[in-house]
Amino acid sequence: MDNKSKYFEYEKMIKKAYEDLKRAYQEVKESYTEMIFRLALVAEFKDDSTGTHLVRIADFSTEIARGMDLGEKDIDMLKYASPMHDIGKLVVPDAIIKKPSGLTPEEREVIKQHTTMGADIFQGSHSPLLIAAKDIALTHHERYDGTGYPNGMKGEDIPIYGRIVALADVFDALTSVRPYKAAFDFDEAVALIKDQTGKHFDPKVVDAFIARLDNIRRMWQASKDVEAFISEKELNTP
Repeated sequence: MDNKSKYFEYEKMIKKAYEDLKRAYQEVKESYTEMIFRLALVAEFKDDSTGTHLVRIADFSTEIARGMDLGEKDIDMLKYASPMHDIGKLVVPDAIIKKPSGLTPEEREVIKQHTTMGADIFQGSHSPLLIAAKDIALTHHERYDGTGYPNGMKGEDIPIYGRIVALADVFDALTSVRPYKAAFDFDEAVALIKDQTGKHFDPKVVDAFIARLDNIRRMWQASKDVEAFISEKELNTP
């Protein structure tokens, strides 16, 4: 075999090794993110959720990130880390999480601890994804005006991922049925979000949310259709 043939054979081997490595990396990444999503689902099941809430949080958060012209790395990070915002509920007693009536002030304080408990789960991780999940878990109940919890952070001191997920989470809560309230319709919820600009929410995040509203509406409607289908199947299952 001459040198030229050896070169092309070597190039072919390198390309195959690269493709094999790329495929293996993708498989690991998919398994890793699926494992994380399933862990987040455990926390959602404590709330008797179908899991569609997690999908909506990821979708709404990534749309807002696109509206803010964040890079693809940030968008991917939000897609995979945002579903873990309530992971701390895993260590909140079921008697409080599932309580059908109003919570006492003491019980509300316990619920608030899911932010710090969630952050503690990821404490010490060197994974960028889990570091993002820690920041989101800790800060998604902070408010732009400094009246949120657990640390009363204010303005841009709140990490950008936390500011984005804060809006996505509240919007989803507004448009969802809860034991203590009916669901707002889409436009009512949007009006309430706008009203909280500069108070609960970062104005830049609200602007990005409004800029991507058509896509968010489509995602919201698709999720509601899925939930209706699931409910109908459950009712018709003997």
